[in-house]
Amino acid sequence: MIKNVCIVGGGTAGLISALMLNSAHPHLKITLIESSKIGIIGVGEGSTEHWSTFMKAVGISRIDLIKNTGATLKSGIRFDNWNGDGKTYFHSLSEMFSIHDSYTGIPYTMMRLVGENVDPLKTMWPHWIESKVADPFNEVFAQYHFDTFKLNSYFHKLCQERNITIIDDEIVDITLDENGFVDSLTGVDGAVYNYDFYVDSTGFKRIIINKLGAKWIDCSEQLPMNSAIAFPTGYKEDIPAYTISKAMNAGWRWRIPTQERFGNGYVFCDSFINETQAFDEVQSEFDEPLTIGKKVKFSAGYVDKFWIKNCVTIGLAGMFVEPLEASSIGSTIQMMRAVIPILPMWERNDDVTIKTYNKIINEIATNIVDFIQLHYFVKREDTEFWKWCKHNIKMTEFNQEYLETFKNRFVGITPFFHNTLTMFKGLNYAQVMHGLGLFNTEKIKQLYDNSLSHLTAQSMLDLTPHPDFLMRKYTHREALNEILKAPDSWK
Repeated sequence: MIKNVCIVGGGTAGLISALMLNSAHPHLKITLIESSKIGIIGVGEGSTEHWSTFMKAVGISRIDLIKNTGATLKSGIRFDNWNGDGKTYFHSLSEMFSIHDSYTGIPYTMMRLVGENVDPLKTMWPHWIESKVADPFNEVFAQYHFDTFKLNSYFHKLCQERNITIIDDEIVDITLDENGFVDSLTGVDGAVYNYDFYVDSTGFKRIIINKLGAKWIDCSEQLPMNSAIAFPTGYKEDIPAYTISKAMNAGWRWRIPTQERFGNGYVFCDSFINETQAFDEVQSEFDEPLTIGKKVKFSAGYVDKFWIKNCVTIGLAGMFVEPLEASSIGSTIQMMRAVIPILPMWERNDDVTIKTYNKIINEIATNIVDFIQLHYFVKREDTEFWKWCKHNIKMTEFNQEYLETFKNRFVGITPFFHNTLTMFKGLNYAQVMHGLGLFNTEKIKQLYDNSLSHLTAQSMLDLTPHPDFLMRKYTHREALNEILKAPDSWK
């Protein structure tokens, strides 16, 4: 029976793990070991809709979050010029767009996307895209942008308030017992730490799970991105309520709004441009001089086993694809949701639970790779990078099996049914495929007319926003200011 758990790593993943475990199992003694000498990546982060599940689970209010983390509201992601035609499309993960027809099981939103071939920027989300809200305290927005450093400080404060022990030390050695389980950790000055169970949240170092024999599954043939530079910029406008992802010569750049500034970055493949060329390219798009705040090298992929012996890996230590679609925080939450129900009752001879868990999390990882790859099925080939994407990218097994079918009919719901914890499903695919012009529109319209003839046009297309949305009183900045003025007692 597990009584005490050690989480190694004090980044976002480690802190989320600590807070979720503490809230679900307050009887567990939880210790987080981190080194103040090791920085966090800290390039500005955005969440997915899974964040609302985390907030409810650990008891964080919107007011507390926005006041303490520099957070802004997020409706989704705007994709600019991915097909090289200057056009824009939008992807949102909000559950409000999953309302479906009870007869066919097809979301109305998907019908409208592929049946009418409309531009969701102009017709489906005007009340969000315009960055105005009727009531700043109405929690319709289930996603946020954060200042990563402020988020880290806020989570540390919550851990301390909730009696989660935090130790400042750098783990330099892992000792295994005669059966291959983690017996103890050793700190830089010789301190020894013993626990029943360990969570490896050490990022790309993977110091515990590597010791236990985990192997890295490289996905660079499916996803070529391997480098990023990050830089801040100031505001010259109201705060947008969305992330921007703009296609560049050898990748894409992000723009994430926090309350005080934009976090920006360029994610690229160094087989096509180097760091200097990447910097020159982004500088040409900004009037203000840029300063690189962070450089990151990475390899897209995931470990072959996320749970080995008495250790589970969470966050970047287990998987990292790239920042597109903000999957890192969401996958951390989903991984912990899978751990929490089974951890306290797990015993060392229970290999079946480990096997089942690894299967579930492997499906989460491959689902992320599948969906992120979808964004690179573009029509453009105006640079060597985009030409490579169009002609040479190796399709994942899922995309090989389903993409052609998806192109010629509504995106199937069945392939996404078996694992409720996977992050991206049919409606996500539909929005991106529509944005990239991947649907066979004429064939789908024929299917739309024939198979859905029992529905009235009004029932299929009535996506009129709730009246509250039409009474937009506040810009995003004004809404945030109202929240920041609210008493701390408002939860």
